[in-house]
Amino acid sequence: MIVHETPDGLRLVTQPDHATLAGDIAAAMPGEPGLRGPNRDLLLAAVREHDNGWLETDAAPRVDPGTERPFDFVTEPARLKQEVWTRGIQRAAGRHPRVGALVAEHALTVSADRRNEPDWRAFFTTITALRDELLRQLGLERGPDRERFERDYRIVRLTDVWSLQLCGAFAAAQDTFGHRSVFDGHTLVIAPDPFDGATIPLTVPARRIPARRYADDDDLRATLARATPAPIERTIRG
Repeated sequence: MIVHETPDGLRLVTQPDHATLAGDIAAAMPGEPGLRGPNRDLLLAAVREHDNGWLETDAAPRVDPGTERPFDFVTEPARLKQEVWTRGIQRAAGRHPRVGALVAEHALTVSADRRNEPDWRAFFTTITALRDELLRQLGLERGPDRERFERDYRIVRLTDVWSLQLCGAFAAAQDTFGHRSVFDGHTLVIAPDPFDGATIPLTVPARRIPARRYADDDDLRATLARATPAPIERTIRG
């Protein structure tokens, strides 16, 4: 769950909805070679499915006992995040090995700062082996094919960052794979321009709940069930 405090309360976006938004962004990037080639549909599937492991978790959100606010995707315990990634990679691989390999690469990339932490070492060993096995199945272990895979992965990472910004996960400018993304009002501006001069309107579902302390998980879930829809409407352009 992405939890963003606003003057009107807490605005919540599920991770799968954020990933769908990332897919909408990727689909609007005409200049990327990977999105013009035969693997376009698989690449878009990886973008849209990269957080599918959060489906169960976001359907039953929990309260962080330390803050009495909802856990978000950053503050969830390490064990749960590792379970989410493993579940998501397995689902993605069931769709196609290339989709699974891209999601596994994403798990390793976004968790990289945890690599030397004792609680994460087994995770990196397992997910690296899983990614490498999927690449072996695809014949992408090395050479130009592996380079194309890494080029395609850029799209997963770029659109993930931009979607997170649009969903309110962070407001500061981001520098990702040679692109800088920064807000100008309600528009996220990307340099250099990946949209060939177009301005893309985007909407993601969200719900708003009071910015208060929650007694327990049942209190949070009951409040969320009654929550006011608060879709986020933004634009993105180069």
